[in-house]
Amino acid sequence: MASAPHDYGFSPQETYASAVPSWRKASAPGPVPVSQRRQPVDIGPYTKIPNRFFGSGIAARLGPSAGYIYLALCEHANRTSSMSFMASDKALASETTIAPRTICNARKKLAEEELIFYERAKGQSHVYTLLKPSLEWKPLKERPRRTLNQRAIPASRIQQV
Repeated sequence: MASAPHDYGFSPQETYASAVPSWRKASAPGPVPVSQRRQPVDIGPYTKIPNRFFGSGIAARLGPSAGYIYLALCEHANRTSSMSFMASDKALASETTIAPRTICNARKKLAEEELIFYERAKGQSHVYTLLKPSLEWKPLKERPRRTLNQRAIPASRIQQV
């Protein structure tokens, strides 16, 4: 079964070899605009997260579960267009597939890092308020790094006594 030829946005008489030199003209002041014949790229709706969430090292300090819960809370805040909103542990667990006990630990860790404020609401829900963090960018060498456990040593590398 033959596959359809790929459309790279060239005109029928234009080939890659003839198109590349036209892209690299020395007289062009900057990047060449994309051809008007191409379809625009749909970026789509994204969740807003704080700037420098990763660059400040807070994501490494939080760990994967708490960081993932924080991103889910940012999604809730964007969905409701408010920094204060109500969410249940059941809803967070279904969105993130994280166990309820781990969500509870992550919530405490996020409150300790002063990223959120939460209060228990009636029932199984909590009222969350996302706080404005003051995250400063740190060079990679100064960020906290998680150390991984060493994997098992293969039997071929163990020295015989």
